[in-house]
Amino acid sequence: MDKNIDRQVNEFNELWHEILIKSSHAEMAKKYPRLKELDENEITIIRIISERDEVIIKEIGEILKVPKSTLTSMIDRLERKNLIQRSISKKDRRSYKLELTEEGLKTQEEHIKFEYEFYKMIISSLATYEDRKEFLRLINQIAHNITEAK
Repeated sequence: MDKNIDRQVNEFNELWHEILIKSSHAEMAKKYPRLKELDENEITIIRIISERDEVIIKEIGEILKVPKSTLTSMIDRLERKNLIQRSISKKDRRSYKLELTEEGLKTQEEHIKFEYEFYKMIISSLATYEDRKEFLRLINQIAHNITEAK
């Protein structure tokens, strides 16, 4: 393994926290109160449901790679918060499809606005189009290779 990896991990950690602090991430999040009560997986479930027609619970489990019992707990919490509802799937009558409630739709709208604002702040901090393009190339490389990292 690369002997410099520990130093680089520490440097990345420090820089990531500096980005979060300087971007006022926590202050920005206050503008979006619906997101405050949700964890990352719950927000991801809402996003998946908003992007897919007739998504069933099994598909979400395959995407998130979480045990069925964990996923069931997350789905139950989102239902109790009135963000999603289950109904019998027309594609597979043995399965439940998930749909966003009106409150779930509003939550997803907030999530989209929050992400746009945060990511725009990051991208805009790079001075040139070429820098932004290179940054996105590297992020793309990370996204495609991250599952291979051990």
